[in-house]
Amino acid sequence: MTPNCKDLSFPSRIVVRGTNWVGDTILSLPAAKALRRIFSSSYMVFWVASSLAPLVKATGIPDDVITFDVDSIGPLKRPFLMKGQLAAGGFNMAVLFQNAFESAFTAWLAGIPSRVGYPTDLRGPLLNVKVPLTGEIRNKHQVFYYLGITDFLERRINGSESSPRGLPDCSISLDDDTMVQAGHLLSATDMDLHRPFFCLCPGSVNSEAKRWPGDHFARLAELLVDREDAQVVFLGSPKERGLVEEIISLMRTPTAVNLAGKADMVSSMAVMNRSKMVISNDTGSAHLAVAAAAPVLTIFGPTSPGATAPFGPNAHIIQGKADCAPCRHFVCPKSGHRCMRSIEPEAVLRKIEEIAKR
Repeated sequence: MTPNCKDLSFPSRIVVRGTNWVGDTILSLPAAKALRRIFSSSYMVFWVASSLAPLVKATGIPDDVITFDVDSIGPLKRPFLMKGQLAAGGFNMAVLFQNAFESAFTAWLAGIPSRVGYPTDLRGPLLNVKVPLTGEIRNKHQVFYYLGITDFLERRINGSESSPRGLPDCSISLDDDTMVQAGHLLSATDMDLHRPFFCLCPGSVNSEAKRWPGDHFARLAELLVDREDAQVVFLGSPKERGLVEEIISLMRTPTAVNLAGKADMVSSMAVMNRSKMVISNDTGSAHLAVAAAAPVLTIFGPTSPGATAPFGPNAHIIQGKADCAPCRHFVCPKSGHRCMRSIEPEAVLRKIEEIAKR
């Protein structure tokens, strides 16, 4: 039975199934903020992968976070393990940002009365508040995909959206302690904190093909030092520390700072916030830069910016060209990695200078 408008208006406890990737988490932030505004008096819990919990907590939106380990158990068993934890939460409503059968099945198993989401991925029968996935939503940037859910809820409750909105805001206001910790992290290096610095993010956890060549990153770092009189900080995950070390070793004067593996996700955002600009591959780091309210230039090659590009007024792109791109391969199947090598470091520097003049 579909809950009536009154049931939707006053859920005392809401669980929100977040997305599984950093970029999607940032793109769903405007919808999460809208949900918090619509249900301002409700107790709201986010249900996310454990790796994303620090990022979600940093938003200040949820009252609590429920986590699961993506690698410890598969999607066939996970719903039966999660249902007890969700049932114990006494939730009146589950809002499913993640577009997967598993999340709807788990919410249904847990007996949550109102289950809200798009009826895709064969999960329609498990939802009793179905959000229409219109052609208009499909053709917009992904940030509006998530906002489609909250817009629908607000129309059901109020009859219309409460007020016209401006550009959706994907930023996160970092607290003072986080910013101070970033300062300590930078102070522990040989950097001059009174001089500007750029952040370079050369990794990509889920696709080697998305990586701009290491020698290009090294050359760009040299150009930033020589022509912009700037310092360079490399950021990345612990697994990318070796990659960064190799890139720095290619520089004529290896003066760049390697913070890969030393700064966690939220600390990296604080470092980005203090930077002049972030230059990143098409990966989660580019979205983190948007969340940190830092200007970001994202380098695209085997993928197209389209609906999943970093979203915001300070998000910029540079696109490589090749007759085989876009291909979406995880590893380039052809010699030369032409789509990424077609983007010269000097072209990236020119783009950086162009952005700085705006």
